[in-house]
Amino acid sequence: MTQKGLSLAMEWLRPFGIGLAIFFGYYFGKDAIATFHILGPSVVIIMSGTVAIESLVLGEIASAKIGYMPNRAYQIQSGLANAATALTAVLVYVLDWGLYADATIVAAMLFFFIFSAANHMVAAIMGQNLRPVNLLRPAMALLLIGFLLPPMIKALGQ
Repeated sequence: MTQKGLSLAMEWLRPFGIGLAIFFGYYFGKDAIATFHILGPSVVIIMSGTVAIESLVLGEIASAKIGYMPNRAYQIQSGLANAATALTAVLVYVLDWGLYADATIVAAMLFFFIFSAANHMVAAIMGQNLRPVNLLRPAMALLLIGFLLPPMIKALGQ
């Protein structure tokens, strides 16, 4: 598989993986806390993990796809931050650190993607970057909030 093909596969892996995480969370979760423990860290691992791989391994292809100029130093730094978030989510899940750890890692990821979505909107408006992948980033951030915030609030209220 080419790097361009791998980058495209990452775009499809995200919604497919999140769909599976939602299914498994609600199928195996016995209550709101158990559902969120499966759903929250899984989505963080999928989202932050794939972004980390793209940033670290597929930097130039990922930049071109979004319509950004490649900046390897920044991409590596951003990729390492996303890798740290994904690995922390693995620890939170595997070591079962509890509801507040689940909520914290989800909140950290959501804030990153909200800020990233704002950056993509600025690039679209100010820089006339109207590439579909760039325009989809804010919509994807809203979907993530819509998928994760209600189960997180329900679990925290239980």
